[in-house]
Amino acid sequence: MEKNERKRIAIISIMTYYAKQIFDETKLYEFRKSPLKKELLDKKIYVYSAKEDKAIIGYFKVSDILNGNTSKILELTGYDKRKDGTEIVDYFGKNNPNCFALHLYDVTEFEEYLTLKDMRKVSNNADMPQYIKFIYENDPLYDVITKWDEAFSLDGNLCENPTKTKQLILQNAMMKGRK
Repeated sequence: MEKNERKRIAIISIMTYYAKQIFDETKLYEFRKSPLKKELLDKKIYVYSAKEDKAIIGYFKVSDILNGNTSKILELTGYDKRKDGTEIVDYFGKNNPNCFALHLYDVTEFEEYLTLKDMRKVSNNADMPQYIKFIYENDPLYDVITKWDEAFSLDGNLCENPTKTKQLILQNAMMKGRK
């Protein structure tokens, strides 16, 4: 089986300030200087909040990938009319011809964040990406993230005892990793 055909989880790194805007649903696009693979459209992409939280804090899906120069991206996303549109120009530069905007939907924050510290207890592969990283099903983190999503997604499936559930998920993964 080819590596990219195996089950995997995508994790994207986003600065905490922007991740909070995404989960507050005031930011409907994630801006990038390099494209996202089209195969990730309509798939869960887990968000690693890179600066303050240092944790996977939820996920989103991408419905479309817009690309063009800075002014076209500003116009297509409506940021040309927003006060924070200047942040986009600061990020891309005034005349960058290669700008990408990921249109986000199904934005779901976790009730409990999965910290980098906890992930490192489970897997040596827990270093988080500058941009995007894939965790394959043979990595213990795959199960941890999947179970974390089931237990802590703020989509109505909340567990009754978050502390106990968190401990059980991590303990099971650590025990599995030692076998």
